[in-house]
Amino acid sequence: MTKPIKVEIPPELLQYLDDEPEKKVKLLLVFELYREKKITLRQAADILKIPYREMENILEKNEIYLAFGKIEFDEEIHYGFSSN
Repeated sequence: MTKPIKVEIPPELLQYLDDEPEKKVKLLLVFELYREKKITLRQAADILKIPYREMENILEKNEIYLAFGKIEFDEEIHYGFSSN
């Protein structure tokens, strides 16, 4: 379930949000939640509705450290090293 929220973005930041500001803000929020270890790689991919491997590539492209601990290992085992 999604919940719409209103966030005021200062005009000087709008230039960094590309043509789809809602999408970019969602991506940046997912990045930060992943960095803070509040969500896993699989959860990040699910939130963005993209394949798991694509999420790995996006994180790498954005120079975000890929955390691969016990939780991620267990997810890989659970999903059978799927291509998603």
